[in-house]
Amino acid sequence: MQRAQSTSVDPHLDRNNPAPEPLHPDRWGLTRTEEGLSLEGRSLARLCDRWGSPLFVVHAARLEGNVRRFQRTPPGRARGAEVFYSYKTNPVPAVLQRLWQLGIGAEVVSPYELWLALQLGVDPGRIIYNGPGKTRSSARAIVENDLLLVNFNHREEIGLVAQAAAELGKRPTVGVRVATSESWSGKFGVPIAGGQALSAYQEALSHSSLRVVGVHAHRGTAIGDADTLDRFLREVLGFCDALHAKLGLAVELLDLGGSLTVPTVLPLDASPLPLAEQIRRRLSIEAYLDAVVGQVEDHFRRAGRTPPRILLEPGRALTGDTQMLLCRVSSLHATGEGPEHAILDAGENLAHILHREYHEIFHVERWGDPAETAYTLDGPTCSPMDVLREGVRLPRLRIGDTLAIMDAGAYLVSFSNSFCFPQPGVVMLEEGRETLVRRAETFADMIDRDACAEAVSR
Repeated sequence: MQRAQSTSVDPHLDRNNPAPEPLHPDRWGLTRTEEGLSLEGRSLARLCDRWGSPLFVVHAARLEGNVRRFQRTPPGRARGAEVFYSYKTNPVPAVLQRLWQLGIGAEVVSPYELWLALQLGVDPGRIIYNGPGKTRSSARAIVENDLLLVNFNHREEIGLVAQAAAELGKRPTVGVRVATSESWSGKFGVPIAGGQALSAYQEALSHSSLRVVGVHAHRGTAIGDADTLDRFLREVLGFCDALHAKLGLAVELLDLGGSLTVPTVLPLDASPLPLAEQIRRRLSIEAYLDAVVGQVEDHFRRAGRTPPRILLEPGRALTGDTQMLLCRVSSLHATGEGPEHAILDAGENLAHILHREYHEIFHVERWGDPAETAYTLDGPTCSPMDVLREGVRLPRLRIGDTLAIMDAGAYLVSFSNSFCFPQPGVVMLEEGRETLVRRAETFADMIDRDACAEAVSR
């Protein structure tokens, strides 16, 4: 088979490519046909013809495959981890509902996400509530719904939820989000260092209306290799020991958050390693799960204590590589200096995250042809910041050609906006069947909440 020709570039041209060699479309189940790249026998170009461009495409089989990888019990272990999808990562209701049907719970960070999970039929006992923005009204909603676990993001939330619980005559199961030495800080969690997290637990335990049995630790910054994961786990498990020794607290629910990377999404900083080697060094879902379950179980058994239930909140690692963004070339502009500009119908309004992450981009119609032309890929908005890639080499582009931006299932939909252009539809592809699960936004949709909407419609 011919070697892939996609966003392979001269590293002197493309500042956003971490290595000069391309990836192969078959990593995502794509095949080359007479109509260009296809998925499950469906031409990607034809999908755009039928449903419009830009277009998000969800691959249902890949989604289910990732779920099963997270749900497996590691060899030699009594049980695996319980998985709760991070709703903020890819808030497409059809995807969220499919995850629930496959046995995945919900991790929510806002009253809207809690409402959405309940609307989708998620059992309250399979919902974890996190997030830094809890209010008096949201505290009551959290307590009323008898969720599996409520995690305090900072100490000031403890009294808020405790008061709501006392007023409602309930006793919610709670934990505190603790920050390790390498975790996000500021508004995210209570630092373990200096005894701050321990003091927060002392305060939580002083409220009889709270059942304090959980520990929440979400690293925030990426977990991409075994050493990073090991450091994170050792610090969290050491804090569990401190809770037991100093406060007599037996941790029943150990919530280790998410942060596991997608191997084919890489930082934009230059690396001397070949792309294939960078990907090989990334933790797979299986390796991550084996390490987490094994290290937690072994640690507690060595300490003579019952291992807790392990809760995971994957976002990007579960859905990142299950979705792509298709877009088309609207116009071409040669300035006579540097790469030619290809203006796409999708830009930072839909794929802002490409400013800080490398995502593979394939020429749908002519993948495999020589990538001889350098382009700057511009978005359609009237903003000088709307540049997705610079100096990328692709087979010669023509107006109307289709590009596939891979690994679009994490934070592209979340951060999409209607700046100057309506947002795209979402199609789910399953066993060769196409289902429109979110219609494209219309011009009328963009103003339907405004006072002038009725006058405009007339």
